[in-house]
Amino acid sequence: MTARRVHLAFVIVLLAAACGRDADGAIASANEMTGGDADRGRELVRAYGCGTCHTIPGVRDANGLVGPPLAGIASRSYIAGVLPNAPDNMLRWLRDPRAVDSLTAMPNVGVTPSDARHLAAYLYTLR
Repeated sequence: MTARRVHLAFVIVLLAAACGRDADGAIASANEMTGGDADRGRELVRAYGCGTCHTIPGVRDANGLVGPPLAGIASRSYIAGVLPNAPDNMLRWLRDPRAVDSLTAMPNVGVTPSDARHLAAYLYTLR
């Protein structure tokens, strides 16, 4: 193996390791800031049918086109264009979107307080 290939292989291994740590770090951070469990939140996204209206990375068959795609929601400044993107606001939005914006198309699907924390944790991994 040439020196260039060895160097390239080393860089690939380092990048792969960094990506793994970053993903784990993002999940831990999301769990901590919301009090939820991002892995459980990902399951709940399917259970609540969020993918019917939203395209959601990492969730099979979540390719709805009614609401905005949720890729990058953790990095957005606002939730639904009306609330500053903060965990407490995300929880408010998930629990009762029409209480926040009476004109929203997003329905109240009966998200429990506990489930809202898990859903928010998953959404905050979507950078």
